[in-house]
Amino acid sequence: MLRPSVSPAAQPSASLKVDASHIQPMYERRLLAIDLPTVIRITLARNIDIQEAQQRVEASRGELDASIGMIFPSISPQITTLGIQGALSNVTNLALASFSHTFPAVVVQWVINPGQVAYNVIASNRRLEASEQQDQAVVLETTRLAAIQYYELVLAQARVAVAQRAMREAEELLRIQRLRVKAGAGLPADQLRAEATLAGRKQDLLIALNGFYNASVALTATLQLDPTIMLAPKAGAMVQTALVREDLPIDDMLAIAVQYRPDLEAVRSLLAAADADKGATVWGGLGPQITASRTFAPPPPAVGYPPAGAILTKDTMYRQQKYQATAGFNWSLATFGRIRTAAAHVNMASLDLDRQLEQVQTSVVAAHQASILAKKAVPIAQQQVKAAEEALRLTQQNILAGTGLLIDVLQAQDAADQARLRNATAVVQYNQAQINLLGAMGLLGVENIQPRAPEPAGNHLASKSRR
Repeated sequence: MLRPSVSPAAQPSASLKVDASHIQPMYERRLLAIDLPTVIRITLARNIDIQEAQQRVEASRGELDASIGMIFPSISPQITTLGIQGALSNVTNLALASFSHTFPAVVVQWVINPGQVAYNVIASNRRLEASEQQDQAVVLETTRLAAIQYYELVLAQARVAVAQRAMREAEELLRIQRLRVKAGAGLPADQLRAEATLAGRKQDLLIALNGFYNASVALTATLQLDPTIMLAPKAGAMVQTALVREDLPIDDMLAIAVQYRPDLEAVRSLLAAADADKGATVWGGLGPQITASRTFAPPPPAVGYPPAGAILTKDTMYRQQKYQATAGFNWSLATFGRIRTAAAHVNMASLDLDRQLEQVQTSVVAAHQASILAKKAVPIAQQQVKAAEEALRLTQQNILAGTGLLIDVLQAQDAADQARLRNATAVVQYNQAQINLLGAMGLLGVENIQPRAPEPAGNHLASKSRR
C-alpha cells in the first residue's frame, strides 16, 4: 500500500552540538559511534521482537496450509499380517490349516464438512493477514523505540557536555578565588564556597555519566548488541528535524492513522477471523459431513502352506477391495454452547477493535500536541541560552575586575547550565515528538525517519537539462 507523504518542504534551523569524545568508555572497552540511520539498520537486522513476529507469520502460513489440506483426502499406507493356526471351517467342511499372509494396502479417505472447511480456510487466511500486519506493527514500533532511544542517548550526551562545561567553569572560578585570597583581595569563605560548588559540579557530572551509560545500555538491548560496549552519537550537529508538515490538519492525521496503522489493521483482520470461526462452528455442528473411503490391496503372497486335508482357497479370496461413502448429520445440544462461545469471541474482537481505535486516536493527538509545544519551546530556549551566557560573561569580567561578587557568578553559571539543558531538551523532544507523530499515523519507516537532504542547485539544473 502506497503511503501518503506528509514531509514538510522546509526544515527548522535549530541544531545541537554532539561530541562524545570526552566520555570514558565503560569497562575500558571500545566505543562505538553511531548515527540514526545506522541504529535503524541494525534494529531491523538484529532485533529479536522483529524476528519473533516473522516466525509468527510463518506459523500462520502453516495453519493456512493445514486448513487448505483439509479439503483433500488423506492417504494411509498400511501393512497387515494375518496368521492362522488350527481348524478352519466352512459350511460343509472342517480341517486343520497353518498359514499366514501379509496384506499391504493403501486407504484413501475423504472426510469433509464443506461449510466448516470453507470457513476454516477463511479464518486461517485472515489470521495470516493479521500476523503480517502485526509484523509490520512490530517493525514500526521497534523502529520508533530505537529512534527515541537514540535521541535519549543524544540528550544524555548533552547533559554530560553541560556538566563537563560547568565543572570547568567551577574549576576556573576556584582558581581565581585562590589567587584573590593569596593576594589578600578575597575572602576565605568565598574560596570555600567555590570549592563546594566544584564538588557539586563533579557530582552532577557523575550523575550525567550514569544517565549516559544507562541510555547506552538501553539502546544496545534494542539493537541486540553487547551491553558492555558503549554507544555514543557520532560527533557533529544534531539538527531539529521536522517529519510532518505543520499545515496538516488533525482530522487528516486521524484519518491517515485509521487507514495505515498496521496494528489497527491486524485487529480488523482478527475480527474477520473470529467471525469466520463462528461460521465454522455453526457448520461444524449443524452442517452435513461427507465421508468416502477406498482401500487398495493387491493379492497377498502366501507365506505358509496348509497341510494335507486343509481347506484350499484361492489367494484372491484374501484380497480386500472396499468402497464406502457416507453423508449425514451429527447434531448435539453442545453445538449451541459452542456457537454461543464463538459469538462472544466475535463481540470481544469487536471491542478490541474499538479499544485499539481509541488508543490510535489518542496517540496521534498526544504526539501532535507534544510536537506543537516542543516547536514553540526551541526558539525560547535558544534565546535563554544567549541571554544566560552573556550574563555569565559579564559577571565573570566583573569578578576579574574586582567589582563583582562570587555569588553573582555562581548564580550566572547555574542559569547558563539550565539554559543549555533546556535548549538541548527542547531540540531532542521536538525530534522525538515528530518520530512519535509519524509512528502514530502508521507512516514511520526507514525511508522517512530522516528528511532527505536538499539537492544542490547545480545538480538540480544538470538533472533538469538531461531531461
